[in-house]
Amino acid sequence: MVLCRANSGQTKIDNFKFRVELVQALLTSHGTGSVRKFQGHHSTDKNVPRLLERHFPERIPPTEKKARPTKRCIVCYKNNRRKKAVFWCPECEAALCVDEFFKAFHTKLHF
Repeated sequence: MVLCRANSGQTKIDNFKFRVELVQALLTSHGTGSVRKFQGHHSTDKNVPRLLERHFPERIPPTEKKARPTKRCIVCYKNNRRKKAVFWCPECEAALCVDEFFKAFHTKLHF
């Protein structure tokens, strides 16, 4: 890498350290600060935001193609059931069956 050697007169650094510093510089200058929430990645401790914060169910908003969209309920999906939900938690970005699993998803670590 040519950039690794041309570091504006500073002492030479190895390739790995250069890449780490480059990524850190890019994240600080171009990072948005928002963190995308991934479904299925839950912490093992009790400090999971969905267990501590107050979340409310909302209808899944319509799109250009669907006036009444549905998504698979994530609790049903984990239990190998094929059920569509019309409600979701916008903070968690999770579609949930309101009557059965919304409360369980937001109160239990392992639903």
